[in-house]
Amino acid sequence: MSERLNEYFASEATEYLDQLDRLLALPGMPDPEAFLRLATGVRGSAQMAGAETVAGVAERLEDAARSIVSRNIAWSEEIRLLAHQTVEDLNLLVRALNRWGEEEERRVREAIVRWEELDDNGEGGDADPEESQVVSIDELYFDDSGPHILGGDGAGAPATVPVDALLLRGEAALRAALALRPEFDRAASGGESAPPLPSLVDELFDLLELGLTSEPTEG
Repeated sequence: MSERLNEYFASEATEYLDQLDRLLALPGMPDPEAFLRLATGVRGSAQMAGAETVAGVAERLEDAARSIVSRNIAWSEEIRLLAHQTVEDLNLLVRALNRWGEEEERRVREAIVRWEELDDNGEGGDADPEESQVVSIDELYFDDSGPHILGGDGAGAPATVPVDALLLRGEAALRAALALRPEFDRAASGGESAPPLPSLVDELFDLLELGLTSEPTEG
């Protein structure tokens, strides 16, 4: 890549970083979509400039933003401070593209380690347990070929229900779709606790598709 193009992409990355710095300085949780868009812009600009090590640091910031958008992690003051530090590191790294040395390599390693330590310690904050809970496969099946388990009878024996009975169908699915309206209103408000609109749209269309199927008949 020519030096002129290199300077162009460095300038573009710096502009994204300046916007990120202003976004993170705002009180409360920053706009997750804006956070993700800007972090992705930094990573993309660094890759276009051939600065893969810088892109690797920006990718950690992008991953955090994407996890917040998908509500896999909850926003916290620790994430804000770490994001701020990463933006400062990226600003220094982008400006050092033409004089890269051991100091920049050390800064890259330390920036990545900080995000890895956050992941290892689980201190980034968890999303709502009902939304992020991962259920192991052995909790879903009584044995390798058995039906899904909903609960127990209090005496240790699992209560089993056929998997097709777990799905909403027909009118029940349509009623569930209508019940999503308050969630769409919350998403449109753009509040701090507003649910992500893309996931709501996916759920709505899934329910509409189920609504076109027949109600399960009793045997």
